[in-house]
Amino acid sequence: MAEGRDPVAALEAQLAQLRGQFLQRLEGTLEHLGTQLGATDTPPSPEVLQETHAELHRLAGTGGTFGFHELSLQARRLEVQAKAWLGADASIAPAEWATWKAAVLALSHTVAAAEPAAGGLADQVWVGIAKGLEDQPQVLLVHSDRHLGDDLRRGLSQFGYDVVYCHDLAQARQRIEARTPDLLVLQLDDAAGNSPGAGLFATLPRGRRVPVLYLAAHGGVALQLAAAHAGADDFLPLPVDAPTVAAHIERLLGMVRQPPFRVLVVDDDAMEAERCQLTLQAAGMTVERLSEPREVMATLQRFRPDVLLMDLYMPQHGGAELARAIRYDAQWQGLPILFLSAESDLDLQYQALDSGGDDFLVKPVADARLVAAVRARALRARRVEELMTRDSLTGLLTHASIKERLAQELDRASRQRKPLAVAMVDIDFFKRINDSWGHPVGDQVIKTLGHLLRQRLRRQDSVGRYGGEEFLVILPECTAADARRVLNDIRLRFAAVSFQHQGHSFSVTLSAGISSSESVLSASELLANADALLYRAKQDGRNQVLPAAV
Repeated sequence: MAEGRDPVAALEAQLAQLRGQFLQRLEGTLEHLGTQLGATDTPPSPEVLQETHAELHRLAGTGGTFGFHELSLQARRLEVQAKAWLGADASIAPAEWATWKAAVLALSHTVAAAEPAAGGLADQVWVGIAKGLEDQPQVLLVHSDRHLGDDLRRGLSQFGYDVVYCHDLAQARQRIEARTPDLLVLQLDDAAGNSPGAGLFATLPRGRRVPVLYLAAHGGVALQLAAAHAGADDFLPLPVDAPTVAAHIERLLGMVRQPPFRVLVVDDDAMEAERCQLTLQAAGMTVERLSEPREVMATLQRFRPDVLLMDLYMPQHGGAELARAIRYDAQWQGLPILFLSAESDLDLQYQALDSGGDDFLVKPVADARLVAAVRARALRARRVEELMTRDSLTGLLTHASIKERLAQELDRASRQRKPLAVAMVDIDFFKRINDSWGHPVGDQVIKTLGHLLRQRLRRQDSVGRYGGEEFLVILPECTAADARRVLNDIRLRFAAVSFQHQGHSFSVTLSAGISSSESVLSASELLANADALLYRAKQDGRNQVLPAAV
């Protein structure tokens, strides 16, 4: 099934063009080395040797990157010898020099005999490529139990998901060929890891990575390990209810929905930096590259990357001292810094890490390794930030974080002269839920509403747990009338959710009050007005959104 131009083929075409440019530069570099070293039979001045060492160091890194692996190995060996001479007090023996110079001049023969690698990027590089999620994400459920499938299809539709249920593999393949789902929910049959969904992955379009949730007959380590072996992103033992499955689906889709990782590449070698940029962009990341180290601090403030990837050796400012300077600023203490260099000396690598780096990748680095390292560091950094700013029960912004976000959005709305709506949302009769069904069930109700708010709101909207069972919703570029329509839809969906506990079912309602920046000027006034309208909604019978008309 075709979904536009093959992203792998598009990238490999760009890389092929870049390899051609590298080959042209390589010919010029080798010609320059031949002219510089071939003019004399005596060892050169320290300045010439230093320049030659720098050229060999660059070839050692970029040669392998562009497919000239033998060139990379030979250049690294010659670079090590040049470095040793530069650090020694004794003069260079004429015989050693003659042998070394002959090896440098022979590099051109290594290039002529080489066959550069032709694309062929590993499939795991492409886990970041995915089309944008639809307003109503499609979930493909494959399970042999028709009763379970029908129940989950009805329940998950209350949360805004388009659930397609298939009871066998053949039916599921037909559905995937018609439309690639946004998430798969598959049956795990036994501890051996058997699953009817195993054959579905080959049906997915090239370059697509779809999250997978496995449902198993029961829990236990054996089935969890089987799910991990089968490649599951998440695991749930049966029996399950729709709110629980919806919460897990939302977490998995949140990994797809989240803004692309932002990576800043700092390297004075423009071609090496461009190749990194192309590879990371193909994996779904937003990448900027910088060749001037002195511009790093200003670029960090403007671009605010999730990861900084930089060379260790650059003119005037090395990567190690640059990392140390960055760490002086408290706001960048948690920024992952990855060094990418041809430096193979372990002691120097350790020194670089000690200066403030988090990882060291030795050039040439495989594309899959580069993507995996950057993604892992970026993901952990975001998770740490979430732990600091997110409520542990719902995953929503904390009280302090949502109030800070309100101040930011109100300032933006004022500058852009656009409306901003704020809603205070509260669960009706929540104390009765805790008293009747227990606090764990009450927590489930809170999590369900939090999930429903997050799932039904736009990406630019913000929602936080303001306290207890109360939520604060911020809707930029939204009038009070539009906000009421959105919140009323959520109110109806929440009321339709059926909660299950010990064979009993019950439903819950919510009330909300909406305030707009069209009538007030400060964040405190917005909150006070929304809170007053929420109180009035409670007093007037609950299960409503006020103002009733705008």
